[in-house]
Amino acid sequence: MPISKKQFQLSAFLASFFFVFVIVIGIFKFDMARAAGTLPVLSVINISADLCSMALGYVLFIISVIDRSHNEKNLNNYLLLLFTCFSSAFLDEICWIVDGDTSQIFLNSVANTLYFMGAPVMAFLFWRYVVSYLGVDNPGIKKFNVILSCGLLIAVIVRLLNILFGYYFFIKPDGHYQRGDYYIFSNLYAYATMILTLVLVYLARKKFKKYQIVILYMYAFFPLAIGILSVFTFGLSLSSPVIMLVLLLMYCILTVIQSRERSVSDNELHMANAIQEGMLPHIFPPYPERTEFDLYASMNPAKVVGGDFYDFYMPDADHLVVTIADVSGKGIPAALMMMVTKTLLKNRGLSDFDDCSKILTSVNNQLCENNELDMFITVWVAVLTLSTGELRYANAGHEYPAIKRKDGKFELIKERHSPPIGCMENINYKEKSIMLNPGDIIYVYTDGVTEANNRNHELFGEKRMLEALDLPCDGDMILLNKNIRDSINAFIDGSQQFDDITMLNLKYNGPCNSGKAENEMKQLKVKADVSELDQVLSFADTVLEEMDCPAKVQMQIDIAVEEIFVNIAHYAYPDGEGEAVISIDADKEAKNISILFEDQGTPYDPLQNEDPDITLSADDRPIGGLGIFMVKKSMDDVSYEYKDGKNRLTIKKNF
Repeated sequence: MPISKKQFQLSAFLASFFFVFVIVIGIFKFDMARAAGTLPVLSVINISADLCSMALGYVLFIISVIDRSHNEKNLNNYLLLLFTCFSSAFLDEICWIVDGDTSQIFLNSVANTLYFMGAPVMAFLFWRYVVSYLGVDNPGIKKFNVILSCGLLIAVIVRLLNILFGYYFFIKPDGHYQRGDYYIFSNLYAYATMILTLVLVYLARKKFKKYQIVILYMYAFFPLAIGILSVFTFGLSLSSPVIMLVLLLMYCILTVIQSRERSVSDNELHMANAIQEGMLPHIFPPYPERTEFDLYASMNPAKVVGGDFYDFYMPDADHLVVTIADVSGKGIPAALMMMVTKTLLKNRGLSDFDDCSKILTSVNNQLCENNELDMFITVWVAVLTLSTGELRYANAGHEYPAIKRKDGKFELIKERHSPPIGCMENINYKEKSIMLNPGDIIYVYTDGVTEANNRNHELFGEKRMLEALDLPCDGDMILLNKNIRDSINAFIDGSQQFDDITMLNLKYNGPCNSGKAENEMKQLKVKADVSELDQVLSFADTVLEEMDCPAKVQMQIDIAVEEIFVNIAHYAYPDGEGEAVISIDADKEAKNISILFEDQGTPYDPLQNEDPDITLSADDRPIGGLGIFMVKKSMDDVSYEYKDGKNRLTIKKNF
């Protein structure tokens, strides 16, 4: 589980304190030794190089901590490399300061022993860095991890035993460092690990760009070259500064590039998330003229794009279809599958709303035809008959819905449900039904609700969900939704959300008042955006179906409504967003309907232009004007006026 922001800040502060403290101690020790006149020129050069290496290491640490956009495991391995190199530079400095001081023989021995441990540790961390950079996690790599870990342990133990036997180095009685007879073998593990890492880079070269391969080879080459050179020479100790410089190149070229690529990937995920959310209806109440029900739904997306979605629509004046679903998997594939599934479910629901099982059976078979990724979708779909309160539903592997009877408490409807759609063809889904009385509420959700977990890996669970559902809300569906979200946020207490949290609440108020006037004015206010077109058409179709409008006339009116609303969405507000108001005055007895479109955008009369010459070919006819021409031809009357700062376009149709 990733550490919290406070834990990270504390860790960064402690590490920063360590870096600064060690640098200050190093400078202080160097200054004291130099003032005492005990340091030869060669020691001063080496110590100065080590201090510069430590300063560069601290700067790299600060930059790496600030830039947290890269892979966390990769960053951890890089920081460990940086820490080890920094510590080696400090130990090397101590070794040069105390060399030749007979009173510091023990410190000289300990510092050199720890310094000798730096090479195998950095070689192992370099291996881990490359493995995490590649994202490789197969049995072969795991086997090498075990082998190299064991080899590192042996290398450390051998260096500890060197204190007793002096085969790599020893401190002479006069306090000076002296190489042992087997010094040449001290870097055997480090060389072998480096070579193995380079082999891995070569085998995985297709995953790297050329400059990345060059940098990784440079990191391995320079320490190897310096190590080989040090076998034949003694005096200059530049391995830590050189490695630190290569670490700087690694950060600048590898880590920064990786961060940029991740930024591009995150941007793509953000766009997918925006597309996913854009496909969901967001206007509430969705049908303000309908008093038979109250409905509210929400989706709180996780950082990683998922496949949750909800939907609702009225296929006719007496039925409401609601759907909630969860696509398996994450990322863009899940978002794409979500879009396909939502479209298929709605297309089938508009025609087969008399039987929920038919909807699921048909969509399941369609998804199974080309489901090469073996993704599946849990779905709960229901149809509410507004005049009677009958709720027919089918459950394809989805979470148990919760129901609250008027003046009662929420409880789960635990029934055996069918497999998710997309798993296997020709599944016979079962439709069930319950009767809703005025005041009853149905709550459906995805597993992001019950599986939200806190820092102790505890799940929110069904019990806490039911307790949150029973919090006071006075029948307000928005407040009911808010109670759940607030309870989840309090429970997880800042922990990262790993799954979408999607909820839909439906309250049945009972059939509408039969004494309501047949020709009452109905109105819808929406954002002037093409994404609201479905809602506008649904609003118009609901009124037309209540009037028993013939299908042919309804299609003509739908085409006219679409043409006018799309024109408003595209051209009314060129400098920003605005609203459109659609008012319908229907007279069932007289068999006529009047639809008024209002917007506060740029004044424009679409009727002032001449009608296009439809006798000309499409190539010869000027672009534009054909849509409004079709509206005028299909409607019985079309009029425009600009009044009170509003464009007012009215269409009328008799049938």
